[in-house]
Amino acid sequence: MGTRNMGNGPLRILDSTLREGEQFADAHFTQADRARLALALDASGIDELELPSPAVSRSATASVAEIIQLRLAAQVRVHLRCHPADIEMALAAGATGLNLFLGTSPALAGQSLRRSWPQLARQIRDAVGLAVSAGAFVRFSAEDAFRTPRPRLLAAFDVAVEAGARRLGVPDTVGIATPAMVGATVRAVRRRYPGLSVEFHGHNDTGCAVANSVAAWEAGADCLDVTVLGIGERVGITSLGGLLARLYTLNPELVARYRLEQLPGLDAMVAAMTGMTVPFNQPLTAAHAFTHVAGVHTNAVLRSPGTYEAIDPAVVGRARVISVGSRLTGRHAVANFLAEVLGREAAPAEVQIATEALKTAAEGRRLDRAATTNVVRAALSAAGGN
Repeated sequence: MGTRNMGNGPLRILDSTLREGEQFADAHFTQADRARLALALDASGIDELELPSPAVSRSATASVAEIIQLRLAAQVRVHLRCHPADIEMALAAGATGLNLFLGTSPALAGQSLRRSWPQLARQIRDAVGLAVSAGAFVRFSAEDAFRTPRPRLLAAFDVAVEAGARRLGVPDTVGIATPAMVGATVRAVRRRYPGLSVEFHGHNDTGCAVANSVAAWEAGADCLDVTVLGIGERVGITSLGGLLARLYTLNPELVARYRLEQLPGLDAMVAAMTGMTVPFNQPLTAAHAFTHVAGVHTNAVLRSPGTYEAIDPAVVGRARVISVGSRLTGRHAVANFLAEVLGREAAPAEVQIATEALKTAAEGRRLDRAATTNVVRAALSAAGGN
């Protein structure tokens, strides 16, 4: 099954772990962390990396310059306010891709920035014009796009396009959008600016980030923002693994150029850097992402893995696990386990004895492999077997 994209180019994934990701409350990357992450993301085949503004801190200034000097295959973008000083600092650090943003919703423009529309328009025009005059690739993003009235959103984009922006960002800044809302807005932007790149950045406040990113792609966005593990401001944004998993199940060719087998290492790296474990429900890389427990499931998976697996674990360098240390275990899983333990096919009576013993032993707790092995050996020995 495939998925259609109404845009004018192939999918590009922009990883913002080094910018949005560091806005996660528990993230604090050192300069060495940032360089290591940049190299790992580049090795995974990511198309673009987004870095923080050099104006954020002295270490950010140094990191931007250092990462640009790495000469990565991924294109480097620097996330900037529409402030001349920010733009000049990024250019001085060697940046050639500038991701400008400005709040356009009533909540941000009127209450936070306290700007009238003429003031906003002038700020967009001046900032984009300055960046373009320096020869930079410019994306202009209308922050809080989904709480910005459509006429105001398109008017802001008109100003940016007239000033020379080559990509338009449509961010769901507070995670309020639904896939239907994202599709409608991205289609409107795509129709109005058919020759430009369109980028989507989706926050996960209501759990829709991955679904919204796919809706944006199908509606014509050709650049989707992610972070490793989905970390970012508040509860984060679209996760790299979640997006790749979703797109792979729609059409593996969409993500064929990305090295999915490197995802477990990337997720583990960022988890370690932020002092957490990989979340239990992280697509593809969670500890039990490919572990099967219930008897009905294990029986089916042993016969044909695709019955209960949307993605072959080997695609991401993982292995399938058939768990038998549970009161939910079934005879087929136990027979498979006994064949490994005994080095031969178990007799039906042995399977029955071992299954009953395991269900009893696992009534109060889940058994690990060592405990499972001890239980079945003890049960078979007591019954006069091996």
